[in-house]
Amino acid sequence: MPHNNRKFDKESYKANDQKAKDAMSSYLSQQGYSDIEQREDYFFDISAKLYHVDGSCKNYFFEVEIKNQWSNIWPSSWKEVRIPERKQRLINKWKKEFKDHELIFVVFNTDCSKAWFMDGDLVGESTIGKIQNSTRIGEPHLQEPFFHIPYQEAELINIL
Repeated sequence: MPHNNRKFDKESYKANDQKAKDAMSSYLSQQGYSDIEQREDYFFDISAKLYHVDGSCKNYFFEVEIKNQWSNIWPSSWKEVRIPERKQRLINKWKKEFKDHELIFVVFNTDCSKAWFMDGDLVGESTIGKIQNSTRIGEPHLQEPFFHIPYQEAELINIL
């Protein structure tokens, strides 16, 4: 069954993609990650490694986005963080080809000062539904399926 996904918005992508990648790369660097690599391969946005005191290393992929409707405080009426269901292809690739990596989805607020962090398994196992907004029924994004992750299951991190 075809999805009526919102059309790709090149201007929005240009305005937000690099901003989110840069904010994430900076945060990872501050947290002691290394080999931080921004990617533009239509799969994972950032790869990084975290070395532990015992010499072990963990590999990570991060998928980042900005939710421009979220400025400072997460609205109390928003009970979940939503990730487009089309990101399932990333989860599938991760599980099939990169079992030695962790996959983390990150949703930033407008100025990238805060972000929700969600493990790939949490996202993949969450319910899928469509956004309900009765005042704008005809808009394509209201027909696009999203993973609905209860915000209590995500981790809110202050980035700046």
